[in-house]
Amino acid sequence: MTVFRLGINTCFAVKRWPEPAAWAQVVRDELGLSLVQHCLDLVDLDTADDDLDREAHDVTQACQDAGLLLHSTFTGLAAYSANLLLHPDRTRRDRAAGWYRQAIDFTAAAGGHSTGGHVGAYSVADYASPGRRAELWRWLQDELADLAAYARAVGLDSLMVENLAAAREPSSMAAVRSLLTAGDDTHVPIVACLDVGHQCVAGATGPELDPYAWLTALGARAPVVQLQQSDAVADHHWPFTPAANAEGRIEAPRVLRALRDSGAGEVALILEIIHPFEASDDQVIADLRASAEYWRRHLADVDGS
Repeated sequence: MTVFRLGINTCFAVKRWPEPAAWAQVVRDELGLSLVQHCLDLVDLDTADDDLDREAHDVTQACQDAGLLLHSTFTGLAAYSANLLLHPDRTRRDRAAGWYRQAIDFTAAAGGHSTGGHVGAYSVADYASPGRRAELWRWLQDELADLAAYARAVGLDSLMVENLAAAREPSSMAAVRSLLTAGDDTHVPIVACLDVGHQCVAGATGPELDPYAWLTALGARAPVVQLQQSDAVADHHWPFTPAANAEGRIEAPRVLRALRDSGAGEVALILEIIHPFEASDDQVIADLRASAEYWRRHLADVDGS
């Protein structure tokens, strides 16, 4: 039996409600949710250790005060702008690994159980060279294994790898599978976080372009599924409003059915809705509220069946 929990990624709060107490109030009072995946765009990982500890304490305190559960942390748009663990320069890759260790430390200090997301993107030149591409992919697998060991040492439960929307990133089922591991006594498992809006990769064909095929094939290895409304053209991160639902292809009953068919156990369904920065704050709240209500309604149908 698949158990679903509905939550939200705090990417909605970037540049709007940066203080933990402020976004926690939105999550609890405006959206009626209690499960949070914290966006690392809201965390200064490059600050001094004592300041990072203060940031972690503020997140912990805000979640406790609002009655929220911090599920995990996750890369945001800032990290997604970098090549990270697939950068062509070794020094930059090493710095990216250090950044991930900081993310692991912050997550553990804040009380989260997992972190991850975007792990790397090839340069155009590296992707065009089969030998170089294979070499860097092996390096990525080795570095993720080192990070999984570090995460085990500081008390996390898993690391997450996200399927992404460009061919030069982990964007095929085979590529994502090749990064997942079962874990052991000295390494946390590396699990998938499936985003239902990223099946729009240029040059992909067949099931690779079908979000429901992804959920059925990999749902049992994806304890987190990120929810956005989107079409087959682009990675929109639209809300689940009537207007967006009429234009998009993500339907809650089909998502839930595909995850049940996959044999998934417990799945955190995380709303990851990203408005343009110029959108009004009132519209953001209204769209997030409508999105939470849309998924609550369909989850209630599952619970009552």
